[in-house]
Amino acid sequence: MSLRLKLLFLSLITLVLPWAGCQYAGEMESALRTAEEQSLSAVAQTIAASLQGRDDLLYRQSGTAIADAGEFDLEPLTLPGAPVIDGDAGDWPDMPPAAWKTFRQPPDTLRILSGLHERMLYLLLDVRDNRLVFDGQDATPREPRTFGDRLWIGYQNPDGAEEQVLIAATGSGPVQARRIEMRELGEEVAVVEPRIAAAWQPTLGGYRVELRIPLSLLGNRLGVLVDDRDARGAEPKSYGSLRPEDLHTRGRLIAAAPELGNYLTQFLQPGLTVTVTTPRNAALAQANAAPPATLAPRRGFLARLYRRFLDQPGERRTLEAAALIHDGQGRQVIGQLRVTQSSDRWLTLRDRALTALLNVTLITSLIAVSAMFAFAARLGWRLSRLRRASESALTRHGLVTTFPETRSPDELGDVARSFTTLLRRLDEYTGYLRTLAGKLAHEIRTPLTIVRSSLENLETEGVATAAAYPYLARAREGSERLAGILQAMSAATRVEEAIQHAERTHFDLVPVIGSAVAAYRGAFPQRKFTIEVPDEPMPVEGAPDLIVQLLDKLIDNAVDFSSPDSTIAVRLASEAGAARLQVENTGSALPQENPGKIFESLWQSRLDGDSRPHFGLGLYIVRLIAEFHEGHAMAANIPGGVRFTIELPLPS
Repeated sequence: MSLRLKLLFLSLITLVLPWAGCQYAGEMESALRTAEEQSLSAVAQTIAASLQGRDDLLYRQSGTAIADAGEFDLEPLTLPGAPVIDGDAGDWPDMPPAAWKTFRQPPDTLRILSGLHERMLYLLLDVRDNRLVFDGQDATPREPRTFGDRLWIGYQNPDGAEEQVLIAATGSGPVQARRIEMRELGEEVAVVEPRIAAAWQPTLGGYRVELRIPLSLLGNRLGVLVDDRDARGAEPKSYGSLRPEDLHTRGRLIAAAPELGNYLTQFLQPGLTVTVTTPRNAALAQANAAPPATLAPRRGFLARLYRRFLDQPGERRTLEAAALIHDGQGRQVIGQLRVTQSSDRWLTLRDRALTALLNVTLITSLIAVSAMFAFAARLGWRLSRLRRASESALTRHGLVTTFPETRSPDELGDVARSFTTLLRRLDEYTGYLRTLAGKLAHEIRTPLTIVRSSLENLETEGVATAAAYPYLARAREGSERLAGILQAMSAATRVEEAIQHAERTHFDLVPVIGSAVAAYRGAFPQRKFTIEVPDEPMPVEGAPDLIVQLLDKLIDNAVDFSSPDSTIAVRLASEAGAARLQVENTGSALPQENPGKIFESLWQSRLDGDSRPHFGLGLYIVRLIAEFHEGHAMAANIPGGVRFTIELPLPS
């Protein structure tokens, strides 16, 4: 991993500041919520205490909900709006199954949904009937033969008297409620009750009846009876085995007193909702206060992101407290009170404060990360300069002793200055080694001349015994080898000097190689030479004389290591933007451990039994000339021999 990435990851630790801010905001929100819940609970207890023993304020009829719930009791829901009386349940709010009152008398079923809105009682009656029968068009109370399915609604009026209305239809749509009155001579007459609106709609497997009854008509009790007939004019299968004339109100109508809503209003606070229910959790009345004017919530991307981290899944957005309402003696529950308050206001304040806090910490973190990244980039760039300088310190002209960052006062400056000192000392030592061969050749030449002349004098004067002549021959052979070494060292020194002073020109490599190989055929008649060169010109930039000298060293090496009558192959080709010169010869293989060592100065790979003078400078000169032309030299073993390859760049 690069240094800049390490520093970048290290700087990301500053992101703990926004996280800590979120944790602090969460703790603060929890404390605020707890305080709000306690305050709301105190409000609920206060309102419930004011309603203790006030069943006359809770219910239309005193004592309505104190007794246990009966089978036929109705507890109407509070409706948000008035449903349209059309027999369709689409404009009723979605109610849970528990809101329906269900009565089963196989094979029929009656379900009742009741609701209150603006002093009106709404009933939705769903009857499951396997055979729907409408009244005849000319049905009258005196013609039972025309009677079909019908409903009877029984109720107590405010004075406590029992009354009944009949709901029967000749088809779907609006239907009139009728009240049976006794006239003179016992005559029964169906009188329309205009204050009750009704509608009848067939359904799959039965029918549905929707009613609207003014609460001013009703007392404390209400009942419904299904008059089911399998055919028009058939005997009724009255629900519950009752006859219409025997119908009495079967259950209580548990509804709130009209004054309850106004009474709850005096306790309202901004954003507060107060709900009173029966002991069985049926709503009686509800009072709402307009929410307080709050600051507009932040809607930016960061605000939504912060809320995403803070808001827990399934978290309630409202606060709620409940209290029981008891009778005057405090023994029996006559109702329940629930106080609800929206948390939008203080959540908005929390969001604004948190957004400001997190924006500051996030901006601070971004600045820190950016500064750290910029510092890491700057540091990486400086290190890259040092790396590039160290990689390019060794050139064909020598060592580059000037290093970047040497004027910097920090640790990198210390490193650069240390490298500069090291390179200067190394350059001095390399210069000494570079001139050592010439100095040795100059210094050894005079003693070697003395030794050679002394040996010649001993041989010509005849003072040596016969036994000494073998030793004299060996001494002469050693002096000749030493003279060859001095000559090779002088040649290498001259080549280095020639490379330093050589002028670059553009020339065609093809004729240079061709003329040189033609000369080798005459110089080495014991070897066969083959040449492969392209037909088109191959221009390069450099010194032609040095290229010929490079090829001379390669051919000399090939001749030394190959047997007589063997073939030396010379190839020249262009490949991947470079001129590739190859020389192949048969002979012993190169060392496997490191073939590149053969291009080093004074390196030997010959067997000890080889008496020919070889001093390891020829291939060293080849490498120097290749590097002068910005190329490189390679060697590799091939089946039965060795291949030397020189690659020189071609001008673009």
